[in-house]
Amino acid sequence: MNYSSLFSKVFTLSIVLSALMITSVFGQQAFPPQMEINEDFTDKELKEFVKINVELIPIQEKGQEDMLKAIEKEGLKVERFQELAQAQQAGKLTEVSGDPEEIAKFSQAGQKVLDTQQEVQLKVQEQIVKSELSEEKFQEIYMAYSQSEKVKSKIDKMIAKEVD
Repeated sequence: MNYSSLFSKVFTLSIVLSALMITSVFGQQAFPPQMEINEDFTDKELKEFVKINVELIPIQEKGQEDMLKAIEKEGLKVERFQELAQAQQAGKLTEVSGDPEEIAKFSQAGQKVLDTQQEVQLKVQEQIVKSELSEEKFQEIYMAYSQSEKVKSKIDKMIAKEVD
């Protein structure tokens, strides 16, 4: 497994897990686009960030696997579940599906997905709390990784060394 696919598993999650990382683990804070991104982190902080994320991969993979199973167990395809979830968020669920049985399956699967998210959320938060980084510092580095090519490049190089 190369480092970019390894790291992408940490940051390129399902819509649900991406939202989980930003809103649930770190509270309901909003990050305005004009917020200045800190790019000045010590190597020690970045190494700890990489270490945490490597430790999170199996937790997140298991969570994704459990969510997929929950969706499929209800007789839905993942793509259809995602369509229904997007429609629900837009307030158009009944427009996208007029089938009460499908909506019931979606609802059941959705509840199981939410339960799984909560479990993953707790485990992710526990890993961060156990680390040498504060949740705030983890969040700050995460945001910098997401928005700063300088930070992203440095972290990607560190991951390449870690994985080789």
